[in-house]
Amino acid sequence: METLIKSCLEDYFLNLPKFQKMYNYYLGKTDAMLNYQMITNRTNNKVNCNFIKTFIKEEVSYIVGNKVTYISKSGNEDIINAITQNLAHWSEKHDQNLCKKMLTFGEAYELYYVDKDGLFSAQIYSPLNSYALLDDYGNVQMFLVLFKKKFDETQYLDVYYPGKVEHYTVSGISDINYIGEDTHIFDEVPVAICSIAEEKEFDTLFNDLKGLQDAYETNLSDISNEISDFRNAYLMIMGAEISADDLAAMKQLGAMKVPQGGDVRWLTKNINDAFIQNTLKTLEDKMYQISNHINANEKLSSNTSSLALRTRLISLENKCKLNADALADALKTRLKFLFKYLKIKTGQNFDYRDVKIKFTPNIPQDDLMTAQIISQLNGKLSTETALAQLSFVDNPKEEIAKLRKEQEEVMSINLDSIPDGVENG
Repeated sequence: METLIKSCLEDYFLNLPKFQKMYNYYLGKTDAMLNYQMITNRTNNKVNCNFIKTFIKEEVSYIVGNKVTYISKSGNEDIINAITQNLAHWSEKHDQNLCKKMLTFGEAYELYYVDKDGLFSAQIYSPLNSYALLDDYGNVQMFLVLFKKKFDETQYLDVYYPGKVEHYTVSGISDINYIGEDTHIFDEVPVAICSIAEEKEFDTLFNDLKGLQDAYETNLSDISNEISDFRNAYLMIMGAEISADDLAAMKQLGAMKVPQGGDVRWLTKNINDAFIQNTLKTLEDKMYQISNHINANEKLSSNTSSLALRTRLISLENKCKLNADALADALKTRLKFLFKYLKIKTGQNFDYRDVKIKFTPNIPQDDLMTAQIISQLNGKLSTETALAQLSFVDNPKEEIAKLRKEQEEVMSINLDSIPDGVENG
């Protein structure tokens, strides 16, 4: 088994520089900034303009900016309550972080465990600190997690199998030392894989935009330095000898005396502003086109309809729908392990296939039009399905329960207990 672990580590370390560069670009540490050519005694501004990070955060906000909604296909309220109750202690940003890592690296992992309080919990990993070994059918055979403890330079390795996790220390690729193992409650490797597509890292914004991102930052830095150097124009003095004292007096008085036939003028550079702007605009437009994003800073006519605005988002919506489907696959695995945990802990037996996962895009919704459509259907749509279409309803089941409770409270009022009004006169 150690031979297999070493093979996994070898593949991990082989691909680590690639994934590190992808993360560096998310942080803004681009090749354009790191390798920018410095010129001695000249302005050397480096202008960072991180489109890749901006686009990733836009897609994360679009997909999971609103909470994920779970709907039981069979109408089982207990299964929805179980999900809500057992995930209530998770961070509100958990799904956002999972989506962000998937979009950054093309693949992310969610490891499930039972915490010290006995609660079902999860930790998010990326190809920077973990490695998943799959069989021919996409099932996880082994999951490796590499980490260091605070104030400890030792590299640790946890290897997850069905029912157990082995602990090692690692020195390089070939030197691994077994230090112990623990058990876990799951009969499978407790990991969900969140993969953006079959192409993984080759279907990321980094892969599509790296060259354009570098070119944009290089050109923007160049023009910034040109402008900065432009203010340091040279003063040409012809037909006169000027001493340092004369220059000091000139700066103070704002005037200078030159002999007859002499001339003083500024030597400045002619900057082709149109060429620079066209180059930057072309690079920027290409990044928006390839990423299927829209430039929200573009001016639109004041009478643009909501439908026309929504049409501009169609390419981004289609792309985010594919990304949401990739995230939904991981959430299905999450529910599968959650229900395994509940069966062991409480004896409840739920089927994750009974749960529909619904994402609500984080964009302005025309709820008035949606409500009118629901009204016109005139009872041909279930209340739960109808409420799920409204952007301000996070949990249709809970909303229906609140409505029933209010109706029961109204019906329970004893009209006979209300005192009669006092007649005038």
